[in-house]
Amino acid sequence: MYNPAEVSSDLRAFVAEEIRLHPRVAYQGLLTEEGAATRVAAALPALQRFRHDYAGAISVVDWDHRLPSQNLVLRIYGYYGEDTLDAGYEAFDDRLDQIAERDKYPEFDVPDFDGLAADEAYEIELSPTGQIGRCRLTSTWRRTVASRDAAAAVALVQACDEYQKLVTASPSRPAYLGDLEAVSWTPPCETDHERWTLDVWYLLAFDGRIGSGRSFLADLETQQIVSVRDFSVRKG
Repeated sequence: MYNPAEVSSDLRAFVAEEIRLHPRVAYQGLLTEEGAATRVAAALPALQRFRHDYAGAISVVDWDHRLPSQNLVLRIYGYYGEDTLDAGYEAFDDRLDQIAERDKYPEFDVPDFDGLAADEAYEIELSPTGQIGRCRLTSTWRRTVASRDAAAAVALVQACDEYQKLVTASPSRPAYLGDLEAVSWTPPCETDHERWTLDVWYLLAFDGRIGSGRSFLADLETQQIVSVRDFSVRKG
């Protein structure tokens, strides 16, 4: 389904080429059969680029720190250029060495592959048999939104009927809750929308620990609000 390519706009092409296994996953014989990478890639949701094509990726089935494993994690690290890709390979090899140093007995815990440097990083729930679960973008830059993009997304929300009705229905909303805020880029794998969206929050309540409100997903390409949903967030 996915053809290997030097450059790709979807990370699934690289997953289909190769999936690496944490030594403790390989030890259990999980996902070691021929064609496992292709099968897993075909089951993944779209993992489309943000604003740059991918020069390569590192895909690794990570250990859940249990023997036998119950809930694995597929980590996919995407790279936009050869320099960052080479740095990713080096970081992977360094982590593998750290694991080998501590992997003396099965009862000893060893590191996993969380937190490798990458241009885009995804974490996907994976069963020991290869069934795909929840997928999320773990790159911290997702919360860095350029002022121009934020302003465009907020303007889209302000013009939509759902927001105007919400404001009308909340006349006593405290001013200290602030205005609309573009908080995060959201990839297609988290929303089932075909493009990246900007998540814009409108806080309706905050008790010092937990905030709640309404989330608007803005598609800047089509200039549309594609989803409106409730959210809650805990401070810290």
